[in-house]
Amino acid sequence: MLIKLPCVSNRKTILRLKKQRYLCKHCNITFCAQTELTEFRHTISKNTYYAAILGAKNKIPIKDIAKRHDISHGTLNQWIHQLDDQFIVNYNYLPEHLSFDEFTSVKSVHHKMSFIYMDATSGRILDIVQDRRLSFLKSYFYRYPSDIRAHVKTISIDMNEPYIQFIHSCFPNAQIIADRFHIVQHINHALNSIRIQIMKDNPKYHTRLEHSWVLILTAHTKLDTENYRKFIGYNYLMTETRVIDDLLRLSAEFENTYWLCQQLKQAVKHRNAAQFSKLLHQEHTAISSQIKTALRTFTKQEKHLTNALNYPYSNGKLEGTNNLIKVIKRTAFGYRDFFNFELELYLFQTQ
Repeated sequence: MLIKLPCVSNRKTILRLKKQRYLCKHCNITFCAQTELTEFRHTISKNTYYAAILGAKNKIPIKDIAKRHDISHGTLNQWIHQLDDQFIVNYNYLPEHLSFDEFTSVKSVHHKMSFIYMDATSGRILDIVQDRRLSFLKSYFYRYPSDIRAHVKTISIDMNEPYIQFIHSCFPNAQIIADRFHIVQHINHALNSIRIQIMKDNPKYHTRLEHSWVLILTAHTKLDTENYRKFIGYNYLMTETRVIDDLLRLSAEFENTYWLCQQLKQAVKHRNAAQFSKLLHQEHTAISSQIKTALRTFTKQEKHLTNALNYPYSNGKLEGTNNLIKVIKRTAFGYRDFFNFELELYLFQTQ
């Protein structure tokens, strides 16, 4: 009998085990000696099974793991599917603080996007829902009893308007928290848009504006005011603050938008909700249309943005999980089956 053991020094290891057969003289029944190396009637050792399952927790394609342990990838997939019983959703419990988000799903999902939610405190994935449409999400969360849903205190989202209506209907007592990362992202997008517009209107400054986008988006308090160095587009040495001052002279609209964005980001950084609300309701003259659109969006969701500055919770851990999802799909060269992808993500979470 040949038993597959874990590879040693990248070489296949096989144990040649001789069976001992016994005969019972009382009942004339024969039987073989058993070994603890394998399951009954299996030729792959338990250590190989454990090594393959542990390998599946890493960012390595399933076929590569199977090849490394000298087993078929179908066998490894079967072993992974047997772990499904360990990842059962408990519909009688929800943590007090949740995070909602969506991600680009696998090939078998019809609507291309799936929904994921987790415990905002511990970062533990609670479940992955195949469809992100509101009708499907409502029917899914109604599986939880109403008293369990009423127990939820806060839900962090990425300023997605349809999710707000859905949360109000399913979680009546939950406070909605807009993710701080997306607030700053809106501000940076508005500032970057006016930079591109000024760059197109001033061909002579095209090179300077094109290569200074990092300085423009950087907080003004972090810019270097002392060290002179070479910058692309300038024939003389400049400090970072001098570069910004030179670019802001191109347009009063650009200058006003820049300082407004700086004040908004500083209010978010220091969790100053009063200052942030004051900037939203203050009259601003000569600012770009892009930042005006962002201010209207912020004003519409002011309560959720204020919660983001008052509560310590955010979608940071969930955004990190979404980045992990992209890495898993890229490493595996894509997934066809949603069930396999879901199990793979749960395995990563158990590390």
